[in-house]
Amino acid sequence: MRFIENGPNIPDELLVARDAGDVILFCGAGVSQAEAHLPNFADLGRKVIEILGAAQDSRARTLLERTLKLGAMPGVGGLVATDRVFGLLEREFEVSDVRAAVAEAIRPLPDAKLDAHRVLLDLATSRNVTRLVTTNFDLLFEACDPTLRSSGPPNLPDPHSDRDFQGIAHLHGRVDAEYQRAQDEEFVVSSADFGRAYLSAGWATHFIQRLLSRFQILFVGYSADDPPMQYLLEGLNLRSGTRNRLYALQDGEHRSAIALWEHRGVQAIPFDSNNGFSPLWDTLQAWAEGRGTAELGMIWRYRGQNLARSTSLHTNEVRSPTSYQPVKVPGAWRGP
Repeated sequence: MRFIENGPNIPDELLVARDAGDVILFCGAGVSQAEAHLPNFADLGRKVIEILGAAQDSRARTLLERTLKLGAMPGVGGLVATDRVFGLLEREFEVSDVRAAVAEAIRPLPDAKLDAHRVLLDLATSRNVTRLVTTNFDLLFEACDPTLRSSGPPNLPDPHSDRDFQGIAHLHGRVDAEYQRAQDEEFVVSSADFGRAYLSAGWATHFIQRLLSRFQILFVGYSADDPPMQYLLEGLNLRSGTRNRLYALQDGEHRSAIALWEHRGVQAIPFDSNNGFSPLWDTLQAWAEGRGTAELGMIWRYRGQNLARSTSLHTNEVRSPTSYQPVKVPGAWRGP
C-alpha cells in the first residue's frame, strides 16, 4: 500500500503483520538525524575525534577522511569504516574517554524535535504494547514517553517473553540520563566492540536470532553499508532470497535500493528522497494513524474470497488469486 504519493509502497503482508503485533521496528541513526539532528555514524566519528583533540596526523582522523572521500557507489553504498576509526581512537585514548566523548557528541539540543520518534513509537505500539529495538545510544524515544521500559546490554529482554520484551531495547547500549557516559556494560562503537557483540560473545546475534524467529523486522533509518547493519546481517548469516521476514526502508533509485539489500537477505522498500524525506515520514505517520486500513481490509477479504473460489473440492488444487482493482478510500492513495 502506498499511503502517500511518491512515498514507499509498504507490502500488504507487512501491514497485516504489524496490526497483529508481529512486526518490530528496528531504528538506526537516520531516525535521530531526521528532526533532532543528531549525527550519523560517520559524523559521530568526526565529532568524537574533535572532542578528544586527536592529532591532525592521527591514524583515526586519516582513515576517516580518506574513506569519506571515496563516497558511495550506486548499488554498493559507501565504504566508511567508522567502527575501525573508533578502534584506532581506543588505541590512542582511554576507552572510557572515547565513550564519554560519544555520549557528549550525541547530546541533543534542549529544543530538539521528537516528531519522528513519536511517529515510530505509535507505529511500534500494537494491542497497547510498545516494542521497539534501536542501535542508537541516545534516549530520545524515552524522552517521548518516560513511562516506557528501557533496557540495554547485557540485560536485554527475551523476545519470546511478552512480559519481558516491552519498551525500548538498545541493542548496542545507551547513554546515561546526563549524556556523560555509557549506562550499560556494553557500548558498541569500535570494531572490537562489534566483534564481541556479534562474534566472540555473540549476545547481539543471539538477541536478533530470537527476535527474527518470532517477528518480522522493519529497518528504519539505516543505510545498507552502515557498520551496525553490516555486522548485524553478517551475524545472521542470511542469503539472497530470504523474504517476508526482513524489510528495510531505503531512499534512492528503485533498482539501486533493491541491490543494496537483496544479497543480504533483506527486502528493500524504496522511496524517492530527491525532494527530501517527507514522503517517508508522512507515510509512516499515515500508517501509524491507520489511514487506508479500510482499503487494506477489503483487499485481504477479496483475496481470501478468490482463494476460496479457486480451491477445488475434488482435487484440493489451489490456483493463484486473481488480480484486483484498488478501492478508493479518502486519505489513502494506492500506486501502481
